[in-house]
Amino acid sequence: MSEFEKAVIVLPASVKVVKTTRCVLRNLLISNDVNDESLLYDLELVLSEALVNVIEHTYKFDSSKLISCTFRIEDGFLEMRIRDFGPKVELEKLKPRSLSQPREGGLGLYLIRNLVDSWEYEDVCSGNSLILRRKIK
Repeated sequence: MSEFEKAVIVLPASVKVVKTTRCVLRNLLISNDVNDESLLYDLELVLSEALVNVIEHTYKFDSSKLISCTFRIEDGFLEMRIRDFGPKVELEKLKPRSLSQPREGGLGLYLIRNLVDSWEYEDVCSGNSLILRRKIK
C-alpha cells in the first residue's frame, strides 16, 4: 500500500475545476494500486455529480464560494467527504427523479446512491458534509 492514502483539496465552486478534482482522486487511487477502470470511472462520476450538485443547488453557480474534498483510503474502502459552507440541505427534500421521465439531467442523486456502498450527511456547524464510502479492495 502507498504512503499516499489521503488527499485534501479546496476548490472554488466552479464546474471548471471538477476535472482537476477527478484527477486528484484518480491519482490517489492508482497510487494505491486501484486499477479497475470501471471502478475508477464510477468513483469519478460520483465525485463529479456530488460537486456539480453543490455548485448548482447549494451555491447557485457562485464561484466565490469554496468546497473542500477529502479523500481517504482505509481498510479497503475509499471515503470521500465533500464539504460546503452553504445553507443546510433539507434531507427530506432530496429525492432522485423517476427514471421513467425521459429528460436530461437530474440523475445525480440516483447515480450517487447506486454507485457507493454508503452515503450520509454529517451534521456540521455551518454548511453540509456529504460522506461517501465505496469498497475498493
